Amino acid sequence: MVNVTMKYLQERQGKKRGTLSYRYRRPVPGALKEHLGKGELVVPLGKTLVAATKAYSKVDKEVEKALAEAWDALNGKTKAAKVQQDKTARELFNDAMDRARDLGVNPYRHDDHDSDDADDEVRELIADSVAKQYRPSYRATGGAYATDVDEPDEPAGVTKADATLLRVLMTPDPKAPPVTIMDAKKRYLQDRFALREPGELERKKDEQRAERAADAIVEALGRVPTVASISREEARKVQAYLKGRVAAGTVDRYLNDVRSIINHAIAEFPDLHELKNHFTGLPILAGGRYGGPTADEEGRPLTVEEATAIRDRIERLSRQPDLILIWRMLEGTGCRLAEVTGLRVVDVAADGEMPYLDIRPHDRRGLKTVASIRRVPLVGDALDATRAALKLIGESDMLFPRYGVEGGNTSASAALMKHVREITDDKLARVHSLRHNMADKLKIAEVEEADRKLVLGHALGGEGKRYGGAEGRLVAATRAMRRAMGIT
Repeated sequence: MVNVTMKYLQERQGKKRGTLSYRYRRPVPGALKEHLGKGELVVPLGKTLVAATKAYSKVDKEVEKALAEAWDALNGKTKAAKVQQDKTARELFNDAMDRARDLGVNPYRHDDHDSDDADDEVRELIADSVAKQYRPSYRATGGAYATDVDEPDEPAGVTKADATLLRVLMTPDPKAPPVTIMDAKKRYLQDRFALREPGELERKKDEQRAERAADAIVEALGRVPTVASISREEARKVQAYLKGRVAAGTVDRYLNDVRSIINHAIAEFPDLHELKNHFTGLPILAGGRYGGPTADEEGRPLTVEEATAIRDRIERLSRQPDLILIWRMLEGTGCRLAEVTGLRVVDVAADGEMPYLDIRPHDRRGLKTVASIRRVPLVGDALDATRAALKLIGESDMLFPRYGVEGGNTSASAALMKHVREITDDKLARVHSLRHNMADKLKIAEVEEADRKLVLGHALGGEGKRYGGAEGRLVAATRAMRRAMGIT
């Protein structure tokens, strides 16, 4: 029997019948969630109870230490340490080239050209001024050489940045080091954040995903590879490495991030423009016969009985009126949860002949895809719920002030899922199931596929392109929504 003191020990049933694994799972106190960037701490303990019991004590102490340090940082007792990533060789080279130019030196000097004596002299003077700071005798005398300056006094402890500058100064035609996977990761994040300044939580999530992807390559190959050096065989090796450590669906997500990072590097670094991404076309491990998640794995619609019971429970037990309004809007629009919780007041057109929600990205909420930008019709109960929400906002510019903040959709999901799980413990029944319900209603009402995509925010193609403007799309979407909801 498991020792009762191991309260954070969790037994997990594997997908294969009869397989078990154990992990340490501990919730993070609410005040520390933003600081740590996660809602719980999870550490694998092993596949047997004996192994888990043996590992538990050490892991528990490490977690206790991490939480204590986080509390100290939050309370101002210690400064939160910011992890400074070492610059890559390519970054150091680019910095050195800029420093050389700032010092008045053209970094590129070819041997087949006539040598410029003045330029050579300037280079040597700058190089000597940099190098002498690292000569032991020079440092020992406080910045002046010892009496016998002819004694051996080779530079020692030269920083990577200065060593790179010296090489640039003394090399006729300096070449940039090849792009590594770490260079690719940094450029990917840099450009991703340049498009839209994310909130702190969103930034952490993006950074963590990119770091996990790059680290998986380094761990699998045993080196920090250049992007151009990764072969197809090594790409498969990375997949096999991940397959032995995480679930199949997680492997696919990691490799999706890897593909994105490398594709971006190929587009952005001139020396990679002709490169082939060997992670493209690897077998998808999770889901159906030809890869991808099966319909069951993506979730399922709620039954009429489940949806009614959940709605009734939220209405009776929720302490705040906004939660039931969010549920009603999800139920009556088929929107994603973040699309609703992130609505601004200016995004709501609750009057007129065709009321709608204007779903578009803004500084407090992005969108999943470009196709997600759309006008979603408000009819029936969804319209009533939206108008009720407008009466509760006070002076806020957000439709749901409590959840219209960074990470608010996660909080709303957790609050709603508590009610869902009281009605059904089926893992395929989720808040997102309401989106499946709307998709089914549209199909049952025999709404054309193009019009269904207008409502749900899926990519339009073929016949869907016939709607040239926002008004035309809204007319078609409103007609489709009224038909699905049985409103004439």
